[in-house]
Amino acid sequence: MTGPTRIDDSYEGQDQLRDQLRQLFRYRVFIVLGVVLGLLGAAALSFLGGDTYTSTGEVVVQPISTAPFEAGGVSADKQLSMGTEKQIAQSASVAVRAAKDLGETVKPAKLQRDLRVSNPPETQTLKFEYTSNSPGRAAKLVNAFVRAYLDYREESAKGRIDKTVSKLQSELKPLIKQRKVLDRQIANEIDGPSKDTDEAERGTLVTQISDSQGRISSLKSLDTTPGDVVRKGEPPAFPSGPGLTMLLIIGGVVGLAAGILAAWIRSVLEPRVRSVADVQANLRAPVLGILPRNPGGEDLLVVGRTRNNNLAEAYRTIAFRLVHDQRFAGRSSLLVVAPRENANAAAVAVNLAGAFTEIGNDVLLVEADLRSPELAQRLPVHGARSQDESQSWPEGHRLAVDAGEAGEYGLVPGLRVPNVARVLSSPQVTRMLATPADPNESVVVVTQPLLSHADGLAVAKRVDGVLIVCDLQEVRRDDLDRVWELITGAGGRILGAVLDKGSGRRSLWRALDGGPSYRKSRRGGSGPSTQYTRPMPRADRFPDGSQAYDADDEVSAGPRDNGLMTFRG
Repeated sequence: MTGPTRIDDSYEGQDQLRDQLRQLFRYRVFIVLGVVLGLLGAAALSFLGGDTYTSTGEVVVQPISTAPFEAGGVSADKQLSMGTEKQIAQSASVAVRAAKDLGETVKPAKLQRDLRVSNPPETQTLKFEYTSNSPGRAAKLVNAFVRAYLDYREESAKGRIDKTVSKLQSELKPLIKQRKVLDRQIANEIDGPSKDTDEAERGTLVTQISDSQGRISSLKSLDTTPGDVVRKGEPPAFPSGPGLTMLLIIGGVVGLAAGILAAWIRSVLEPRVRSVADVQANLRAPVLGILPRNPGGEDLLVVGRTRNNNLAEAYRTIAFRLVHDQRFAGRSSLLVVAPRENANAAAVAVNLAGAFTEIGNDVLLVEADLRSPELAQRLPVHGARSQDESQSWPEGHRLAVDAGEAGEYGLVPGLRVPNVARVLSSPQVTRMLATPADPNESVVVVTQPLLSHADGLAVAKRVDGVLIVCDLQEVRRDDLDRVWELITGAGGRILGAVLDKGSGRRSLWRALDGGPSYRKSRRGGSGPSTQYTRPMPRADRFPDGSQAYDADDEVSAGPRDNGLMTFRG
């Protein structure tokens, strides 16, 4: 026994990626709206935010020796920490000095907000950058910060030197005083051991005094210059930051990302079916055709009465598939029903009856809508209804529908009755649905929407097959699941679905809703949508735009002379 064909994972991944992209682009208005809003936001930021200017100044920092200020102490390059100097340049003390230099009463914190100080790697350079709304003020402020930093460092160094000199001088005064005392003692003493001792002590004091005086001289000779300005702040010629072009690019990218996210969220929260594969998966039956949009169409019957009409060709293609469907072949009764009111099941039933008549079948169309019947008023009929009140529906209520070139077929029009369920379950209806015994005899029944009234269930178990008509813009996955459960639970058989694009919507609504995707189901999949036998060869796409959906492929199209079908004898 041959097992199921295994699908290559790489092709499966490509199919999933294509499906995800289709889902996103069905809501392309969100993507376009996101890009437009991003561009508008970028433009508003550029025009309303105003231009900003950045002026730059650079300082080469020079090391200043610190205590103990000895020539043989720690080397100067290791005494200088550029990280510390950067923090000093950004400190509040420097900001206060800059504000005083400018003669402004602005708070230091406000001045610090637009200042940036950086230190290029492997250098002793501080780079001051100040941003303002005018080039002149940016240059003025950056130079004020450079001066304030240099002044702060110089004053700090001078303060440390003066403090050390003052300390050394305070230590030197008692030594000088003691030396003077020893000088007087030595002058009054005669030679001897006592004088030798005083002279030795005096020599020691002279050495200490000389050392202290040398240190004081060395400190006073130190260069306290904190650094050199190698680049003075100048008014910038052009605004800083991204220009309008860059802002538009950034806004477009951010808007695109936001639009894709919104489209993804919209697709995740979408309860409606958005593809043919979704319909097949939820209904467990193939899609037999997709009806093209018929904007402003008033005529209910188009088969046989309109030439070269894409909608009529779509009905003929569906009828062809039903006639050649192995599950429906040899059977004679068909129920056409919609899940809800938005799908036009009556039009499908009327035109399928016309298409069956066109290929030579003897057709009876039964309007089992006993609540709001309307076919007799909307179709070109002739003949009179029975006036015998003793006859209950459907007995004696027969009309003939003129389908033009297709011929004529019978119509049992609906009639308002007090108890619809009892009438549809009556033996008369059962006999009418079971009357055709020849494959060329067909009964097509149309009822109220299945999820609005249970009328269709009374008919579904008595016919040979059920055709579900779905509005592509409105049908929900839950609706199709319920339809499948109700019909199969009642003993009916779902032959397939017909997807109706409707009569057209407002252009704004079509823009907001990208509409369904007519993607095919994956070949070889395990889902129920592939568990049926394809009854007809694949149709090709033709240039005239008429459409017929092949359940195993994309929407195809074909005119009446496409070679796949011939409805006339």
